[in-house]
Parts: sequence; C-alpha cells; structure tokens
Amino acid sequence: MDQIVPERRAKTVGPAHMPRNAAHHSWVSGAVLTALLLGMIALSIRSVSGDLAFVLLGSVGLVVGAFHYLFPGSQFFSLALANFIGVYACVFVFFLESNFHDIQPHIQAIAFVIPLAGFLGGAWWRAGTIRTIVMSRRLRDGGHFDRIFLWMAPVWGIGALTFLLPGRNIAPETLTLIFLLSMTAIGAIVAFVARDIAIFLLDAGLLFEGFFQQASRLVLPAFAFLTFYSLCIIMFGALYTIMDRFMMEPNFVVDGVRRDLTFPEGLYFSLVTFATVGYGDIHPVTGAVRLVCGIEIVMGVLLLLFGFSAIIGHANPRDRRDRNDPL
Repeated sequence: MDQIVPERRAKTVGPAHMPRNAAHHSWVSGAVLTALLLGMIALSIRSVSGDLAFVLLGSVGLVVGAFHYLFPGSQFFSLALANFIGVYACVFVFFLESNFHDIQPHIQAIAFVIPLAGFLGGAWWRAGTIRTIVMSRRLRDGGHFDRIFLWMAPVWGIGALTFLLPGRNIAPETLTLIFLLSMTAIGAIVAFVARDIAIFLLDAGLLFEGFFQQASRLVLPAFAFLTFYSLCIIMFGALYTIMDRFMMEPNFVVDGVRRDLTFPEGLYFSLVTFATVGYGDIHPVTGAVRLVCGIEIVMGVLLLLFGFSAIIGHANPRDRRDRNDPL
C-alpha cells in the first residue's frame, strides 16, 4: 500500500496572517517607496538620455497597469514588477552608455521597450498558469531557484558580449543593428521564461510585504535608539568644543589649519568619530583629545551592537512575550 506523503512546496504569506489595516498600510508605504525610487531613477537617467526617462515612467504605468488588469491579485506583485522595471532601466542605461552611447534616442526607446513587450506577450501566452501563480499568494521554498539562473545567464551573456564592440570602428548603422538584435534576443528569452519571471516577482512581492510589516514594528524602538545615539554625539561634540575652549592650545587641525573648533564642527567631528568613518578633514593632534576619541569610538561600536540587538528583539513578537511572561 502506497503511503501518501503531502508535498511541501510552498507556504502561504499574505493577509490571512495580518490585519487588513496593517496590510493596507504596508502597501501604501511600499507604493510611496517605489514611486520615490522610480522618480530618482528617472531623474538620473534624464541627465544621460532625457527621452528615456519619460519612456521609463510611461513603461512602468503601461506594463504594470496591463499586468494588473490581466492578472488581478497581489498588490505587492505590482510593486515588485514596477521596481523590477526600474532596476532593468538602470542596467539598460549602464550598457547603453558603456557600449552604445551613440545610438539615436528613438532607437534607445524602442530597444528599451522590446523586453517589456516580450514579457507582456509571454505573460499573455501563458495567462492561465501565471494567473494561478499570482492568485496563489504562496512563497516558493526555493525549488525554482536554479531556473532563475537559467534565464538570467543568457541575458547577462548577451550583455557581456557587447563589451567586445567598443574600439572596433564599427559603422553606426551596423552598431544600431547589433543593438536592436541584442535587445530582440533578450526580449525573446524574456517572453519564453515569462512564467519563471512571474514566480520570481511574486516571491519578491511577498517578501516586500513581509518586510514592510516587520519594518512597521521597528519604528518606535528605532526612534528611541536614534534619540540616544544623537544625545551621545551631542555630548561628545560639546566636550570637544569645551576642551578647545579651556586648554592652552587648539586640539584639532581643521582643513590643514590648527585652530579651535566651533560647536557645529565639534558635532560633525563627533558624528564621524562615533560612526567610525573618519573623513580626515578634522583630526585631533593632542593626546587628551585622542583618548576621548578612542572612548567615543568604543562607545559607538558597543551602542550599535546592543542597539541593533534590542531593536530586533523588540520587533520579534515571541521575544516580547518571553520578556513579559518569563514563566
């Protein structure tokens, strides 16, 4: 008699495990962060290729809207798709500026849209399967992880081959043709593996959802930590300023000049010392202040260690229950 063993393929993540208001608040936070990220990417791209910035924003609206219309489901899936397009835009501009910087703007726009159109076409072609994936709201355990590399490897391989082009005196028309053929090949690969990309985006969206739920519990302890962190910086900044005021000689060299610190400069030096950054524009030259700097550095490291531990412990509901009910 065969024994039936349930297959553990996935675990459910979603509103069933969280209040409706919390899920809505997390989605709003994710949407704001996504809009900020896309806006920054668009502004950065505009300095390189102004027309491409508008193509990016328009593509996000059209692709995310079309995908959400075809496969209504997780809102975080749409956010993950929008972020994915933003990352794709950054990679596209990197290869464009490295190997195809003389391509005409309208050709750039067409090439940028080709993989996105391929993804939509592949998603429409396998609509039934992808609709099931989107509506399942299940986080895969990792069995499909190798498939991610199977579709990413040829895409990155095509991009890597384009670095062989600079310096070969290729005619602009030929270079444009190579560029379009490369993006068309990538678009064909994306269309063929649209299902795997949809799974990847769904997992990313669910992880985003969990991240924002966890982050909402970190606000209060993080604010308390930053308050104490700021007080320590102010205390040491004031101490440096007081030592300069009452000691015979200046204790610091500021931009190559040995002089007394102002209070804002003391706060700045205290901040970079506490964070163990040490830019070097202000540095101590007397033993007494160097000793105080060493104490501040040790305190800063310890505070970060204990502070992060306390924040993570406060965010873990099980740890909070154990502290409140030790029996």
